[in-house]
Amino acid sequence: IEINQISEVISGVNDIVATIATAVEEQTSATREIASNISQASQGIQEVNENVSQSSAVAGDITQDISKVNLAATGISQSSKEVQVSSEDLQRMAAELNTIVSSFKV
Repeated sequence: IEINQISEVISGVNDIVATIATAVEEQTSATREIASNISQASQGIQEVNENVSQSSAVAGDITQDISKVNLAATGISQSSKEVQVSSEDLQRMAAELNTIVSSFKV
């Protein structure tokens, strides 16, 4: 009778060990899947960081281009003012020349 009881206990322990082994196997599989998901998320974050970095560089280039355009516009505005002053000087000289020419009688 005692051998039967010992056999039953051993059989029960074997069942428990099998259940634990199955749980450990499932836990290992879940851990691998979590690690894979973390790896994929990390790659996604790295790609986002690269895109942000590229966008930042492009924004810097655009800012420099806007600054150059602004500088050119300022230069054009200054040149336009100079042309206006020259035009007024020419108009005044033309009027003076016209007065001088009209004093001559042909």
